[in-house]
Amino acid sequence: MPGMTDAIEAGVRVLAPPEAVYAIWADVPHWPEWDPDTRQAFLDGPLAVGARGRLTPRKGFAVRMVVVDAVPGERFTVECPVLGNVMRFEHLLQPVPGGVHVIHRVSFHGWLAGWLRRTVGRDVEQGLPITLQRLKARAEQGRGLAA
Repeated sequence: MPGMTDAIEAGVRVLAPPEAVYAIWADVPHWPEWDPDTRQAFLDGPLAVGARGRLTPRKGFAVRMVVVDAVPGERFTVECPVLGNVMRFEHLLQPVPGGVHVIHRVSFHGWLAGWLRRTVGRDVEQGLPITLQRLKARAEQGRGLAA
């Protein structure tokens, strides 16, 4: 894609079923409980292609988001328009023995992609490992699946 810079990616092995992690992802209003870079998030419906919402990061301004890909138990992707560009947030689940490998990937697209990668990307790079460790802890405590 023109104007795309290198993606930022981090992963973690979670000793829980993929459905448990996906259930945590699908509970969008509670993202701030495990994602320290998110102050508020909501969608106008379930985590499904076409759902729209808003994401307010801890730093910066609120942005619109739209779900462009969602396969329960496997993956979802949201895109957020930023200054005429797009930030893409991919979330992937890869089953491994005893659990799942969780990958979060963030990429920047558009004429300001390089600048966004150097500025916003710095915070994303620092925050992703913390976010994933908190997600792991939540999933392994069984807080993803309803009792």
